[in-house]
Amino acid sequence: MEDFSDMGQGNGKKKNKDRISELTDELLLKIMSFLNTKHAVQTCVLSKRWKKLWESLRYLDFNYNTFPFKRKIVHLDHLELEMKMCSFSNFISQVLFRRDSYDLVKVCVQSPNYNPHASVLAGLICYAVKHNVQHLTFQLNFRGGLPFSLPQSLYTCQSLTSLELKRNDWMAIELPTLLACRALKSLHLSHFSMAGPNFEPTAFSGCPNLETLQLFDIVPESENLCINADKLRSLVLSFALLIDGKVEIYAPRLTTFKYSGILPMVCLTDNLASVDDVYFDIRTPRFIHNEEEYVIRLINTFKEFPHAKSLTLSTSTIKVLSKFPSLVVQNRLPFANLKHLNIKIKKWQRKRFEMPACILNYFLNRSSVLKICMDSEIASYDSSEDSD
Repeated sequence: MEDFSDMGQGNGKKKNKDRISELTDELLLKIMSFLNTKHAVQTCVLSKRWKKLWESLRYLDFNYNTFPFKRKIVHLDHLELEMKMCSFSNFISQVLFRRDSYDLVKVCVQSPNYNPHASVLAGLICYAVKHNVQHLTFQLNFRGGLPFSLPQSLYTCQSLTSLELKRNDWMAIELPTLLACRALKSLHLSHFSMAGPNFEPTAFSGCPNLETLQLFDIVPESENLCINADKLRSLVLSFALLIDGKVEIYAPRLTTFKYSGILPMVCLTDNLASVDDVYFDIRTPRFIHNEEEYVIRLINTFKEFPHAKSLTLSTSTIKVLSKFPSLVVQNRLPFANLKHLNIKIKKWQRKRFEMPACILNYFLNRSSVLKICMDSEIASYDSSEDSD
């Protein structure tokens, strides 16, 4: 019989072995890039080797919420906010002052919009642009005061490949006349304004390599929105309010179109034969004078995607269509190539939702074989044309 008496002791030695110290600095920095910058800086106390290692980080993540007080704060008063922002701003300044001058790969910032310290946030963005940042995510939470103005250098940054600007309030981001970031491939704007003297409908035409564009909670004005992007493949739109303006899209390579919110008047100048995947989550405005006209607007938007193979509709979109079923029949929706119809049902709607027969029959009669997915349950239906 074999003697296993010393195996526990051997395993103990293996457990106590410091394997992290055997890793290269490059690999350690890669691991640290997944940490919040505050936590990454705190590794300086581990040993002499770690003391200055964080200074070579090329990924920075500054989160205001990682600067808590000793007691839990539910509602910040002015003094507490000032103390917390002072700590947060000083930390940002010290990191930028002490780090090595390597180019930056990614910078993430989450902070309140607090005027006394706005210059630090603006300085951080300018620093990132100067150090050729490739990916920038900037989330600003409103705390009162004047609107935050993003540095103009951001809008002409030639190293940026992805940009996310997010707000969680009704203080909209104001865009420049032209967004001229030639390397930009992915752009995500949350709650930006089409109003103001600086906005131009063709603001995105200065990004010739743009492939993904996401515009959420757009604050409309009388101006039209023109999206001109030859390489654009995915477009996500969401308007916060009902408008009479148009959305014009010039994107010959577009394959995915998603829309949610209040419906604008979409006018696609190009025949977008490349669009395969279409998604609509339409809400009816609280105060609307002519519901029938709103349904016609939705149907006319559908007609701009005649070649779609996959269509996803939320239950709210189905509800809008079913208000005037005769309009659906009269206007004949264009989806001749449709293969997949997905109904997006929220968890709380599972037991309540019923697919109106007029809507279901319409789609069944438009395709020889149609797969309908509701709550991950897929069923195949043969249309009447096929059965004949």
